[in-house]
Amino acid sequence: MRNKSNQSRVTARISSKLEKNLVAYMAAAGAAGVSLLAAQPVEAKVVYTATNTAVGNGTPIDLNNDGVADFTLGFHVLDKSIVLTVDPIAKGNGVLCAADGGAAAGFFGVPVGAGEKFVRTNGYSWGVVMADAGSYSVTWFNGPWANATNRYLGLRFVVDGQTHYGWARLTVPDYIHGNPVVLTGYAYETTPNKTILDGHTSGPEKSDYFAPSEMLAPVSQPASLGVLARGADSLAIWRRDEEILTQ
Repeated sequence: MRNKSNQSRVTARISSKLEKNLVAYMAAAGAAGVSLLAAQPVEAKVVYTATNTAVGNGTPIDLNNDGVADFTLGFHVLDKSIVLTVDPIAKGNGVLCAADGGAAAGFFGVPVGAGEKFVRTNGYSWGVVMADAGSYSVTWFNGPWANATNRYLGLRFVVDGQTHYGWARLTVPDYIHGNPVVLTGYAYETTPNKTILDGHTSGPEKSDYFAPSEMLAPVSQPASLGVLARGADSLAIWRRDEEILTQ
């Protein structure tokens, strides 16, 4: 009796049609896998810090929570007035600029990024003016942040030589009459040079990665391994399903 292990194996031939279908399937599956890998976005991340801090002299904003303040908020007494300011501490840091040269009081969704104007000071050694309150013959409360509620301070700062963007949210009532200025949160974008939107506390939306035409187009379903295992009859079913999708 001959040992079965010594018997020559017979090569089974498949029909040319099935062979073409298998080749087509392998090519389609490979292309689908490559396209899925290519479609994966580089995940940006917004780091958000919630707080509820009454602002005093030298109140820090540590955007990336490394223990080093990137900006400080404070009050400065001038003749008959008290000025609320923000100071970009490190070289390269800046504050989004308002039309009058002070610190802009942004609304939710306003972009903060490379295309905007940032300043380190608007004439004062202690930073950029946000609001100015005082009383002489009359009482005044002026500036971009006067009576601002939940508005956003656009920020540019440098981490390890790279520029990042962020925001800080504040409410600024008439503080000369004893109402506290409150810092209620801040955030920054971890990807260098990437724009952040005021008030956004999470990563990018799906719309950043998909064009409207991609979302409206029908999606072709690749054949599963189960379908492939069933042989030529299942490949024919797969092909018919593909034809229905393209009609």
